Amino acid sequence: LAQAVSANAQALHRYTWAFVPASPGSSKMQFKALIGAALAFKALGAKLDINQKVYIEGQPVLGDGAGEGILNTCQGFAKQHVSNPKAPEVQVCGTGIKMTVYMRGRCADYYEHQVTVGKCDKGAPSTTCDSFSPADDARFGHYQSYKVEQC
Repeated sequence: LAQAVSANAQALHRYTWAFVPASPGSSKMQFKALIGAALAFKALGAKLDINQKVYIEGQPVLGDGAGEGILNTCQGFAKQHVSNPKAPEVQVCGTGIKMTVYMRGRCADYYEHQVTVGKCDKGAPSTTCDSFSPADDARFGHYQSYKVEQC
Protein backbone atom coordinates (compact mmCIF):
# COMPACT_ATOMS: atom_id res chain seq x y z
CA LEU A 1 0.00 0.00 0.00
CA ALA A 2 2.82 2.38 0.86
CA GLN A 3 4.42 1.74 -2.55
CA ALA A 4 1.12 2.43 -4.33
CA VAL A 5 0.64 5.69 -2.42
CA SER A 6 4.22 6.72 -3.16
CA ALA A 7 3.82 5.92 -6.87
CA ASN A 8 0.56 7.88 -6.99
CA ALA A 9 2.18 10.85 -5.25
CA GLN A 10 5.09 10.83 -7.72
CA ALA A 11 2.72 10.66 -10.69
CA LEU A 12 0.68 13.50 -9.21
CA HIS A 13 3.83 15.60 -8.72
CA ARG A 14 4.92 15.03 -12.34
CA TYR A 15 1.41 15.78 -13.63
CA THR A 16 1.12 19.00 -11.60
CA TRP A 17 4.45 20.44 -12.68
CA ALA A 18 3.81 19.61 -16.33
CA PHE A 19 1.12 22.31 -16.34
CA VAL A 20 2.61 24.99 -14.11
CA PRO A 21 3.85 27.88 -16.28
CA ALA A 22 7.32 29.31 -15.96
CA SER A 23 6.08 32.91 -16.02
CA PRO A 24 4.98 34.42 -12.72
CA GLY A 25 1.47 35.79 -12.23
CA SER A 26 -0.36 33.05 -14.05
CA SER A 27 -2.47 31.91 -11.12
CA LYS A 28 -5.37 30.89 -13.36
CA MET A 29 -3.15 28.30 -15.07
CA GLN A 30 -1.83 27.12 -11.71
CA PHE A 31 -5.40 26.68 -10.44
CA LYS A 32 -6.28 24.60 -13.51
CA ALA A 33 -3.17 22.50 -12.93
CA LEU A 34 -4.17 21.91 -9.33
CA ILE A 35 -7.67 20.79 -10.35
CA GLY A 36 -6.25 18.51 -13.04
CA ALA A 37 -3.81 17.01 -10.58
CA ALA A 38 -6.56 16.36 -8.04
CA LEU A 39 -8.64 14.58 -10.66
CA ALA A 40 -5.66 12.53 -11.80
CA PHE A 41 -4.87 11.57 -8.20
CA LYS A 42 -8.46 10.47 -7.64
CA ALA A 43 -8.34 8.31 -10.78
CA LEU A 44 -5.04 6.74 -9.70
CA GLY A 45 -6.18 6.01 -6.15
CA ALA A 46 -9.76 4.86 -6.73
CA LYS A 47 -9.22 1.33 -5.38
CA LEU A 48 -11.73 -0.05 -2.94
CA ASP A 49 -10.76 -1.68 0.33
CA ILE A 50 -11.39 -5.38 0.97
CA ASN A 51 -14.63 -4.71 2.86
CA GLN A 52 -16.47 -3.33 -0.20
CA LYS A 53 -18.39 -6.21 -1.81
CA VAL A 54 -21.55 -6.73 -3.84
CA TYR A 55 -23.35 -10.04 -4.26
CA ILE A 56 -26.23 -11.03 -6.52
CA GLU A 57 -27.93 -14.27 -5.56
CA GLY A 58 -24.95 -15.05 -3.32
CA GLN A 59 -22.37 -14.65 -6.10
CA PRO A 60 -19.79 -11.82 -5.90
CA VAL A 61 -19.99 -9.24 -8.70
CA LEU A 62 -17.69 -6.65 -7.06
CA GLY A 63 -14.90 -7.41 -4.60
CA ASP A 64 -14.42 -10.80 -2.94
CA GLY A 65 -12.40 -12.00 -5.94
CA ALA A 66 -14.67 -10.53 -8.62
CA GLY A 67 -12.60 -7.37 -9.13
CA GLU A 68 -13.87 -3.80 -9.52
CA GLY A 69 -14.71 -3.77 -13.23
CA ILE A 70 -18.41 -3.00 -12.76
CA LEU A 71 -17.80 0.11 -10.62
CA ASN A 72 -19.63 3.16 -12.07
CA THR A 73 -21.02 1.28 -15.08
CA CYS A 74 -24.58 0.24 -15.84
CA GLN A 75 -25.03 -3.52 -15.63
CA GLY A 76 -28.00 -5.66 -16.60
CA PHE A 77 -29.17 -8.51 -14.44
CA ALA A 78 -28.72 -12.00 -15.89
CA LYS A 79 -31.71 -13.32 -17.81
CA GLN A 80 -32.54 -15.87 -15.10
CA HIS A 81 -32.81 -13.06 -12.53
CA VAL A 82 -35.08 -10.90 -14.67
CA SER A 83 -37.37 -13.79 -15.62
CA ASN A 84 -37.70 -15.04 -12.03
CA PRO A 85 -40.06 -12.80 -10.00
CA LYS A 86 -38.48 -14.08 -6.76
CA ALA A 87 -34.98 -12.93 -7.76
CA PRO A 88 -32.59 -11.28 -7.42
CA GLU A 89 -31.44 -10.97 -3.85
CA VAL A 90 -28.68 -8.37 -3.70
CA GLN A 91 -26.30 -7.68 -0.84
CA VAL A 92 -23.93 -4.72 -0.51
CA CYS A 93 -21.21 -4.92 2.13
CA GLY A 94 -18.95 -2.13 3.35
CA THR A 95 -19.63 1.52 4.02
CA GLY A 96 -18.03 3.07 0.94
CA ILE A 97 -20.25 1.80 -1.90
CA LYS A 98 -23.91 1.73 -2.83
CA MET A 99 -25.89 -0.10 -5.48
CA THR A 100 -28.77 1.57 -7.25
CA VAL A 101 -31.14 -0.94 -8.84
CA TYR A 102 -33.44 0.21 -11.63
CA MET A 103 -36.66 -1.13 -13.08
CA ARG A 104 -35.56 -0.11 -16.56
CA GLY A 105 -32.78 -1.88 -18.41
CA ARG A 106 -30.52 1.13 -18.91
CA CYS A 107 -30.06 2.42 -15.36
CA ALA A 108 -32.62 5.15 -15.87
CA ASP A 109 -34.79 6.53 -13.10
CA TYR A 110 -38.48 5.78 -13.59
CA TYR A 111 -40.77 7.51 -11.10
CA GLU A 112 -40.17 5.80 -7.75
CA HIS A 113 -38.99 2.53 -9.32
CA GLN A 114 -35.36 2.44 -8.20
CA VAL A 115 -33.88 1.16 -4.97
CA THR A 116 -30.59 2.09 -3.36
CA VAL A 117 -28.91 -0.70 -1.39
CA GLY A 118 -25.89 -0.04 0.83
CA LYS A 119 -24.99 1.92 3.93
CA CYS A 120 -22.94 5.00 3.09
CA ASP A 121 -22.04 5.59 6.71
CA LYS A 122 -18.32 5.83 7.48
CA GLY A 123 -19.20 5.66 11.20
CA ALA A 124 -20.71 2.18 10.84
CA PRO A 125 -18.59 -0.96 11.26
CA SER A 126 -16.64 -1.95 8.13
CA THR A 127 -18.46 -5.29 8.15
CA THR A 128 -21.85 -3.61 7.63
CA CYS A 129 -24.03 -5.26 4.96
CA ASP A 130 -27.35 -4.22 3.48
CA SER A 131 -29.59 -6.42 1.35
CA PHE A 132 -32.77 -6.22 -0.67
CA SER A 133 -34.90 -8.73 -2.55
CA PRO A 134 -38.43 -9.30 -3.85
CA ALA A 135 -39.25 -10.53 -0.33
CA ASP A 136 -38.89 -6.86 0.73
CA ASP A 137 -40.88 -5.51 -2.24
CA ALA A 138 -42.38 -7.83 -4.86
CA ARG A 139 -41.83 -5.22 -7.61
CA PHE A 140 -38.08 -5.71 -7.18
CA GLY A 141 -38.39 -9.04 -8.99
CA HIS A 142 -39.00 -7.08 -12.21
CA TYR A 143 -36.01 -4.74 -11.95
CA GLN A 144 -33.55 -5.09 -14.81
CA SER A 145 -30.35 -3.10 -14.25
CA TYR A 146 -28.02 -1.74 -11.58
CA LYS A 147 -25.05 0.53 -11.00
CA VAL A 148 -22.51 0.28 -8.17
CA GLU A 149 -20.90 3.58 -7.13
CA GLN A 150 -18.68 4.87 -4.39
CA CYS A 151 -20.41 6.97 -1.74
